[in-house]
Amino acid sequence: MFRIGIDIGGTNIAAGIVDESYKIVEKKSIKTKDVQDPSQMIKALAELIKNLMESALVKPEMVTAIGVGVPGTLDPESGKVLYANNLGFEDVPFLNELKAVVGEGLADKIYFDNDANAAAIGEYITGGYSAKNFVMMTIGTGIGGGVIINGKVLRGCNYAAAEFGHMTINFDGVDCNCGRKGCFEDYASAEGLMNLAWDAMNTSEGAKSCLSSKVSSREELNGEIFFEAVRSGDKVAKEILSEYIFYLSEGIINIINIFQPDVLTLSGGITKAADLYLDDLKKLVAKGIYSRNSSKNTEIMLSKGISDSGDIGIIGAALIYKM
Repeated sequence: MFRIGIDIGGTNIAAGIVDESYKIVEKKSIKTKDVQDPSQMIKALAELIKNLMESALVKPEMVTAIGVGVPGTLDPESGKVLYANNLGFEDVPFLNELKAVVGEGLADKIYFDNDANAAAIGEYITGGYSAKNFVMMTIGTGIGGGVIINGKVLRGCNYAAAEFGHMTINFDGVDCNCGRKGCFEDYASAEGLMNLAWDAMNTSEGAKSCLSSKVSSREELNGEIFFEAVRSGDKVAKEILSEYIFYLSEGIINIINIFQPDVLTLSGGITKAADLYLDDLKKLVAKGIYSRNSSKNTEIMLSKGISDSGDIGIIGAALIYKM
């Protein structure tokens, strides 16, 4: 038997067929920008499912569940995407329309959830965690997360729980696309780090950085270039990373103070350079948490369940029905 998982990201919509061992046996993707209209996207998802099944020679009766991870606030009771600012969706009858398009044999097997919840489910199940209380924080263009309490996903009264990226950590900070100021993700996401770096490069001291000799625009700046500069000992890059770690620690401290999970897992492309900052991050968090003198505290670790972080969303979506 198989499950199908679909992860709707800002750049790509990735879909895969997942076997009983939580391995992806077939995978396809399309560009999100090509299907920005809700009806276009729903038709494209149905086509993705069809193409995957044909490629893997999987028949409807061989599919246990189909899960879709959507970056937004969802209502599983009504089947609506209530709000997804990155997609421009509001009050979209997403689930019911997708069920209508895929037809009989598959319609009653479709589930959906927030994409960060799906990623947390994938990490928790495939990682073999024994922790009853578990938090996963995804660090990408923004910051998302999932919370599992006693083996169940915390979704909140309006299904919008764990929007970690939109807690304010700087009241006089930059404007966020959520309508507030100084949100966590504006400073501690991968995008936030690049913005900090670009701002620093445009100072008299920053002009001396090797970063300034490698890139001439914000669009050219990326994590690979930045962390290369840190590894080379560039003073400005190292100072930027220290500032970033401070912001990241502040948000993690808040999350731990609220949930006191057994484990807090970090995932996302930026964790590939965790050897440069994880120890310092843990020290800052240990000093700042309310329970700093407790004999037992949250263990902070990197995602371990799936070797390819890009597959976490697919596998997690395929397992939404379990939690």
